[in-house]
Amino acid sequence: MKNSEANNDPRAQAAEVKERPEREEQNVASDQNDANGARGREKKQRNLLDIAHFDNHSFLALLVRSFTSFTVITVAATLLIVVIASWASNNSRINLSVQSIADYEIELRNNTYDPSIPLDVILGSDGWLDIVNATDGSVIYSSTSEMREYLSSELLCIQNYGDSVAVRSVEFATADGNSNYFISKTYANGSDTPDEYLLVGSDLKVLSGNMPEFEGKTEFTQREFDLLVFNPCHTGQEMQKYQFTSRDGTVCYAIYLDTNNDEATPPWLFVIITILGVAGLFITALGFYIRYINKHVQRPINALGTAMEDFAKSGYREKLNYNGSKDFEHLVATFNEMVDLLNASEEQRLALEKDRQRMLAGLSHDLKTPMTVIEGFSKAIRDGVVSEEDKPKYLNLIISKSEYMSELINEFYEYSKLDHPDFTLHTQKTDLVEFVRSFLANKYDEFDIRGYELQANLSESRLMVSLDREQFTRVLDNLVGNFFKYTKPGSTLTVEEKEEGEDACVYIMDNGGGIPESARGDIFAPFVVAEASRSKQGTGLGLAVCKKIVNAHGGNISLLPPIGDDKTVFRISIPILSEADGKN
Repeated sequence: MKNSEANNDPRAQAAEVKERPEREEQNVASDQNDANGARGREKKQRNLLDIAHFDNHSFLALLVRSFTSFTVITVAATLLIVVIASWASNNSRINLSVQSIADYEIELRNNTYDPSIPLDVILGSDGWLDIVNATDGSVIYSSTSEMREYLSSELLCIQNYGDSVAVRSVEFATADGNSNYFISKTYANGSDTPDEYLLVGSDLKVLSGNMPEFEGKTEFTQREFDLLVFNPCHTGQEMQKYQFTSRDGTVCYAIYLDTNNDEATPPWLFVIITILGVAGLFITALGFYIRYINKHVQRPINALGTAMEDFAKSGYREKLNYNGSKDFEHLVATFNEMVDLLNASEEQRLALEKDRQRMLAGLSHDLKTPMTVIEGFSKAIRDGVVSEEDKPKYLNLIISKSEYMSELINEFYEYSKLDHPDFTLHTQKTDLVEFVRSFLANKYDEFDIRGYELQANLSESRLMVSLDREQFTRVLDNLVGNFFKYTKPGSTLTVEEKEEGEDACVYIMDNGGGIPESARGDIFAPFVVAEASRSKQGTGLGLAVCKKIVNAHGGNISLLPPIGDDKTVFRISIPILSEADGKN
């Protein structure tokens, strides 16, 4: 098994296969492909950098018109909402302040009041802040020089921060000429009817009421009353208390006067600011969106268009690189798949064409030599230049060359038949181990007569495969024939079988001179034969036939790396039948 083709001598291939004309062709084709690739990359880069031409009927123009109309409608809707909100508001001013004492709870807990809390910003220039111990009412910190103290009853009169309640105080005269006060609380429940109230006389005595925090209270002090009605009686100012726990565990109130309500913004100015802000936002978004569309739509379309034009004009094929919109990534990926398929098809076509040319060249070469011998010897006999005693020798040579030509034509016919659409295998369930054992048993006498050794390392296991016995016998015949043809008498052929995963494998090895590295790459190609091999009348089709037959069985035949300097190993793998297939 020193050779790769049924009738080739791989040892002799080393002398000739150093520089193959086809490989020179491949190098020229490779240089041409590199030049085409550079030209295509330059074109693609140029087109990707081009600014998209704005056409009124282009896809880009359609998107711009759609987004512009969407912007106009959205801006108009925003303005309408602002106008309706301003009209529906009962307040003549809109407070734009968004900060409060509660936003600085960390500073309150850490006792870092000044200057960590910007009181002028959140409370106004006349606002102030008192930090009060909730237990005894003592003032821990005050932002003013006036140190106030708070009784527990006074703390109840200050509105809690975060209460969604509207407090109102109405003074009205009674029949006896005194003034009474009606104090009400209405929570944010959509009702105009007060939820809680207090009726307080001019002497600050409680006449009636249902406020839970003042249940059982009969009279207010003047300061308690002033704190209770401070918010409803002071326009633009608001006094509240915010409860928190300091770092040392003390429960405290942050009592503050917020005067920012008197520094509000007129509604018309708020509307103008809103309009300008919305307009600026959408103009910026429009510019960004146009750039986005140009980058993610127009440019990939241009790149695809250029690539398709190049392909249609010159057959130039290059894959595109694009990252962006998923739709266009899918489109580019589909284009690249088409390029891969076309390139693979073209490579396959070129390879088949080279094989065809090589087969024709090999066939003509192998036919030319015997034809020349037959023609020359036949003329010599006809012209009487051959003596009577030499005629048998010349006739034997003519017959030998005729038989070789017949063998070559038959080999070529069998090889071509394997590619015919009507060719089918006639397979049957077969124990591959027993089949190989029977084949070698029939060959044993031939090995003995020729002076060769046969070593069969076959197990007793069963490896069931689907096999065309006649065709697979040709595979083994070709490999054994190569062994006889290209190894010296006394050489040993070793045959082993193994189960490897889902395949049944047959290893055919010999200890001849090995196959040169330069010949191993094309070992299964048809008519890849060196001149020295042709001198031994090798057709160059043996291993090509083996490969086609094994591949038709769904298997594979390969030449493994050499073992030592003089060991050639062929590996044949055939899928093992599954239990379900074996029952059928």
